[in-house]
Amino acid sequence: MRLCILSQYFPPEMGAPQARLSELGERLIDLGWEVEVLTALPNYPTGKIFDGYAPQEPTTENIGRMRTLRVPLFTAQRGFVNRLRSYFSFVSSAKRYGPKLCQRPDLLFVESPPLFIGYAARYLSKHWRCPFVFNVSDLWPESAVRMGVVKPGLLTWLAERLELSMYRHAAGVTGQSSDIIESVRRRSPHTRTEVITNGVECARFGRDQADAAARDLLGPEPGPIFLFAGLMGVAQGLDQVLDLAKSLPPEVPGRFALVGEGTERGRLEQRIKAESIHRVQILGPQPRERIPALLAASDAAVITLGMSIPGAVPSKIYEAMASGLPILMIADGEAARRVKEAGCGFTLPPGDREAAKLAFCQLARDPDLRSRLGNSGRIAAETIYSRGAIAKRLDFFLRSALGK
Repeated sequence: MRLCILSQYFPPEMGAPQARLSELGERLIDLGWEVEVLTALPNYPTGKIFDGYAPQEPTTENIGRMRTLRVPLFTAQRGFVNRLRSYFSFVSSAKRYGPKLCQRPDLLFVESPPLFIGYAARYLSKHWRCPFVFNVSDLWPESAVRMGVVKPGLLTWLAERLELSMYRHAAGVTGQSSDIIESVRRRSPHTRTEVITNGVECARFGRDQADAAARDLLGPEPGPIFLFAGLMGVAQGLDQVLDLAKSLPPEVPGRFALVGEGTERGRLEQRIKAESIHRVQILGPQPRERIPALLAASDAAVITLGMSIPGAVPSKIYEAMASGLPILMIADGEAARRVKEAGCGFTLPPGDREAAKLAFCQLARDPDLRSRLGNSGRIAAETIYSRGAIAKRLDFFLRSALGK
């Protein structure tokens, strides 16, 4: 059976969707699927086409064992209008080049957001006469409204109509969290749905993955080291880490290392310098293959969300679990519930500075506590969130969408 993954984002870009789709694709190949990918020329998060790719030409390459067709698009990361142009340019390119250069699949697996990819999905599904499964990583436009990216109005009304249309026309809808799937079921009760959480390749992570290069990057200053590795955007709310660092008493050990790139990085660096926040260092983005070593060289993971985003569960949770790291989680909703259920860290509501300070101090001062929480996380990663187990659930759902 042939599966085509339609996604605007894919490796060598870094990010949760990119890692999830590429790792699940490999697992699905092991389960008997032929997997092809229709995606954009890599440009995320900088908005610049990566070196080695011709900006206006489609290209085909292999990512792992997956034949990957990349199509041109208008690249932009700043400004809402520019992002819309980027989304719709990818839709146009996918509709133009997909039928010419991709093999006809038996099933189309569509990654959203961006929600507007639905226009390409509907066109390709009709052209290829194949059903599609719609995967929802974020409830858009609801999440965009919550983050202040857009205001309720005509555009969000049109987006909501597209969203509901996609749910109703899909052979099935998968979602990254229970909250997402509950939202889909409320609005489209007859749609076949399944929770397919993000997960982790446990074999790539663990305390034994640390190396000298990771330790050198994090620096020789005394720990314990609380690591954040990922996108530095508005939704992450990383000002909470800076506020926490400023509030800590001098006698409490520990420091923060923030690794990554994003729209907020420059502003955070300016704030660290202006306010002399000595416990926080910001390091540049690292290749994805280096993240396991950085986690292993750290003592705890810090994961934050700046606001309540429906269904948001950062993928960093699962990598921290697999690394045996305790988690300091500043977030609410399903993300906090998953950490609580695994018994692998402290969960604190955004904005509660005193609770955050108390949790940090407990973790920083008690290595035995860090070890116990980290072990619980590793068990959860191996038993609940392993990529192999998740791929089997997805395989069953995809086959059921085809009536197999």
